[in-house]
Amino acid sequence: MQILLVFVHSVHLLVVGIGVCLPLVVILLNRKIIRLEDEAHQDAVWIMSRSLIKHSLTAILIGSLFGFALAGVVWSEEFHQRCHLLMTKFMWAGVEWLTSILLLIVVFAQWRATRGEGRAFWIRSFVLLIASINLLYHLPVLFIVISALPDAQVEAMTAAQEELSSAEFRTIAYTNENLSRLLHTSLAMLTTAFAYVAMIGIRQANQNTAGPRRDSAISICRWAARNVLIILFIQIAFGLWTLLAMSRPRMQNLLGEDIPATALFATAMVLLFFQLQQWTGLLGERIDRRRLVQAIATLITLYFCMAAASSLS
Repeated sequence: MQILLVFVHSVHLLVVGIGVCLPLVVILLNRKIIRLEDEAHQDAVWIMSRSLIKHSLTAILIGSLFGFALAGVVWSEEFHQRCHLLMTKFMWAGVEWLTSILLLIVVFAQWRATRGEGRAFWIRSFVLLIASINLLYHLPVLFIVISALPDAQVEAMTAAQEELSSAEFRTIAYTNENLSRLLHTSLAMLTTAFAYVAMIGIRQANQNTAGPRRDSAISICRWAARNVLIILFIQIAFGLWTLLAMSRPRMQNLLGEDIPATALFATAMVLLFFQLQQWTGLLGERIDRRRLVQAIATLITLYFCMAAASSLS
């Protein structure tokens, strides 16, 4: 059961992370449309950006299904009690989820006719930002608070049939430990989204033997790889913060008390340094598909190791 929990949890985070963060990547990618002078290249970036919105919607829906599967795996009387204390928050989280889906659908539909430069770019960017942040912030915070609620508080509030107040929710959510977890997780999701764009870029480059679409796809692939590398370096600092902010029992589990958690954490650290080397090697003029696939496979393995280590600790 523990292996199933770790697997479903890891897949859920991976797929949802890609879906939620792709709109942020599209905002950054859209700046290329404004900066490029050649219309053929502008059209190529526009077509890819719009396709990424569709991929985002698909990933969010699939990831949400894995989220329901995860709830089924972890469901227990204790988990039910914890969720019941945040029933109003869950209702609003559902509204936020639906709002984000509708905003992405609107952008995808509206963006069909024209590239939308100038004022349209800023309006579209704002809408995509809202759609992404809605999910990137509200849902992870909700589940972080559920797991962080003290057992004694859960029992007392369940007996009194009370819900967690907004003030208590914020107090738990914004502790040093939970805030570091939120930011560390968000950056990890953004990393996987950029890696996904790099994969889409190299695939489109291979589908076109020459021309603006191939050139743009290669440029986007290289751009995404560079951003993956930058975020990996930033993650080192955020990872240290997360480790130092952990409760003492969790830190001890990662650093030797729990053998499986320690082994997974150590493996992840080794893979991180391999990742820095792999993505650095992809910054040259020529992108090698085999090396990119290896880098993405290593990143996914690293992601699974860290998610599993976190679950087991």
